[in-house]
Amino acid sequence: MPEPGKNRDRRRKLNATSYVVLGMLSYSAATSYDLKQWVSGTVGNFWAFAHSQLYDEPARLVADGLISETVEETGRRRRTYEILPAGREALRDWLAGRTEDAVEVRDIGLLKLFFASFGEHDDLVRLARDRHASHRQRADDYTAQREELVEYADRWQLKTIELGIRYERCVEQFWADFLAELEAEQS
Repeated sequence: MPEPGKNRDRRRKLNATSYVVLGMLSYSAATSYDLKQWVSGTVGNFWAFAHSQLYDEPARLVADGLISETVEETGRRRRTYEILPAGREALRDWLAGRTEDAVEVRDIGLLKLFFASFGEHDDLVRLARDRHASHRQRADDYTAQREELVEYADRWQLKTIELGIRYERCVEQFWADFLAELEAEQS
């Protein structure tokens, strides 16, 4: 394991996955499998990335001197990762930094809507129905998840899911309005 702080001046630029790993390890030591499980039920709701990154990134963070690794002596030889003081400092620096990047929306429904003039009207109606139902279901799922979390999640985790609910309800309403518009055109 590198000496803490040794690579600090030449550390690679950390990415969002780096901060997800550092943030999750701030709660508790974990294996990559643990990280995958935790992320899928939390930040994975609003920050999509390949779960394979949660298996690759810890090794890079070990090399950067931000987390430590303990390997089981026998059995599956699982690797358990724990955040180091330098990792906590990197996470705090990131949290303190400005956040001015534009929001990136990757919604297949919007992409299809953009090119809808090349399709059929019935396809557009089906798209609006599907997206309306999808966003309604997601908002309902977030609402249920919030009820499960309210007893033990911290204030900021609850605010995150609240924004998710509001976002999904807003987009659900867009598709409901658009669907009504399309159905009125057919009358």
